[in-house]
Amino acid sequence: MAREPEIVTRYREAAERGDAMAQFNLGDSYRLGYRVPRDLVEAVRWLTKAASQGHREAIKKLRQMQAEGIDITPPPEMDAPRRQQSLDDLLDSLAPGAANEGDGGVDVLLPDPEPETDPLYVAEDEVDLAALRAAAEAGNPAARVALGNVSRDADPAAAARWYGLAAEAGDARGQYALAVLHDRGLGVPQSDAEALRWYHKAAAQGDAAAQFNLGNMILQGRGCKPDPAVAAKWFKKAAAQGDGAALFALGVLHDSGRGVAQDDVKAVEFYRRAADLGEAEAQYNLANMLRQGRGVDPDAAEAAHLCHRAAEQGLAQAQFNWALMLATGQGVARDKATAALWFRRAADAGDPRAQYHLAMLMDHGDMPGDAAATARLLRAAADAGDARAQCDLGVMHLIGDGVPFEEAEAARRFRQAAERGNALARFNLGVMLASGQGVAKDEIEAYCWLSLAAGSPLAAIAGPAGRAVAALAARIGPEGLKEAAARLAGAAP
Repeated sequence: MAREPEIVTRYREAAERGDAMAQFNLGDSYRLGYRVPRDLVEAVRWLTKAASQGHREAIKKLRQMQAEGIDITPPPEMDAPRRQQSLDDLLDSLAPGAANEGDGGVDVLLPDPEPETDPLYVAEDEVDLAALRAAAEAGNPAARVALGNVSRDADPAAAARWYGLAAEAGDARGQYALAVLHDRGLGVPQSDAEALRWYHKAAAQGDAAAQFNLGNMILQGRGCKPDPAVAAKWFKKAAAQGDGAALFALGVLHDSGRGVAQDDVKAVEFYRRAADLGEAEAQYNLANMLRQGRGVDPDAAEAAHLCHRAAEQGLAQAQFNWALMLATGQGVARDKATAALWFRRAADAGDPRAQYHLAMLMDHGDMPGDAAATARLLRAAADAGDARAQCDLGVMHLIGDGVPFEEAEAARRFRQAAERGNALARFNLGVMLASGQGVAKDEIEAYCWLSLAAGSPLAAIAGPAGRAVAALAARIGPEGLKEAAARLAGAAP
């Protein structure tokens, strides 16, 4: 019998000791067939054990499996009688939930309250609203927070009143919930200063979600001057309580060297801890570092596994990378058909790289789709800032392929791409400016763009651009060349 991989053995030993994270990892490994044979019964068994301990990602995975038509009935030894949740239990456990933050390593966004992390919505038990209101009106802070949660969607102003009463009484949960409303402008005027004030009060009492959001506001300079070093201190406080978003944020700071010393090894450490808690952005960033061998030995298989996990959570950039891995066989068996499905999912989720890639597959005949469909994908990617898509869409408008023939629109798209450094777009824009095609004729600006194109490492662009530059130099003369030099020395031609 083949020896079980060491990582699976570690998961199993910790899972059998009752570690919820290890139970989740082992269950997810069985679900995906990662380094173990795929076994959905075992997946359900271990995911259910993790979910029974409140592991949020395990709960999500079980719901996802159920939605996919998989039987998630736990094995017989897992069945246990359900305990009715009492009002006292409810009031003791209520707190507004914190959402996953982050955009894959650029900036970390503030969270919205997540209904599914609010015990009012997790359990199916009936809540006695009359008793809840009576307790709130009698001054019970937890009841006031709970009543605010009940009112939040239908009447945010009423929620703000209940949260405010709890917050003024010193309840950290009420302070956090009130800060979120000020942060988002729900039921109260949007105010960074008020959000910062209430996050700080809750954070000082040890509320991890408030500590994370406070760090975010300080990092972004919302309601105060930006200070990454101070932000890192609040992230550390939240991370010490196991907050996945804060762990991810610390990974980002160590990755970039903002507020802390740049350290790839520490970035990997924090990304891994956040990834184990189910943070999709951390899984994606850790996959990239494993693929690149930054701060850790390269491991294409683990990188693919993590990227797949992030992709399944809907992270568009992870979906695109997972599709590339499938298409090229990086860390996973090559599977072009499945890759195409993931390219489509990433494109539908708004990833411009995926939109451009799909457009190219259609254009080359590797996927079904006509010129109009190709143009739609290119337009979506171009509007998101993809320079290649902007240039290619300009060409389509210049020849009327799949889109109306519009020289002015072609020139506009070429300019967008040229300003982002696309050499072909710089050449095309220069040619149009030199002749006045679709734009006002401007030989000096044409000279500038063609000069930039002539510096391309691609001979097919640099050669024609260089010849065009020489021809224009003779036409614009010394004064024109002087003006062109001044323009080229500036921000843009």
